[in-house]
Amino acid sequence: MTLSKTTLAMTFAALSIGLIACTDSQNESVADAETEAKEMATQAKEKSAQLYDKSKAGASEMADKATDMAGDLKESTSEAYDKVKDKAGDAYDATAEKASDVMGATKEKAVELKTDAAEKLKEACIATKEKLGEDPKGC
Repeated sequence: MTLSKTTLAMTFAALSIGLIACTDSQNESVADAETEAKEMATQAKEKSAQLYDKSKAGASEMADKATDMAGDLKESTSEAYDKVKDKAGDAYDATAEKASDVMGATKEKAVELKTDAAEKLKEACIATKEKLGEDPKGC
């Protein structure tokens, strides 16, 4: 728009100067110049409108791309969150399973130790009763 206004102003200024300096014989060429100036002003106005439309379309396209990029970012962030959440769940399950295995092994070992201790006590009881000359059946 600024280009067309500037062009119009310069054209009319040139026409004004030309009209003042013209004689009667030059009036025809002034009219031609005025027509040509009007055509130039019209062309400048049309070009300005075209540039405006192109700029508007470019801005709209950039806004669409920015929206698409934001959507892609949101989607990838959501996917990454889901993956981390799944991995954390898997790690928790694996830890719980290992803890359960350790508890089971500990209980088994405790049962073994209890059984061994009972056998050792029985053997000690038998040995003691035999040394005392008593019957070891009560052990």
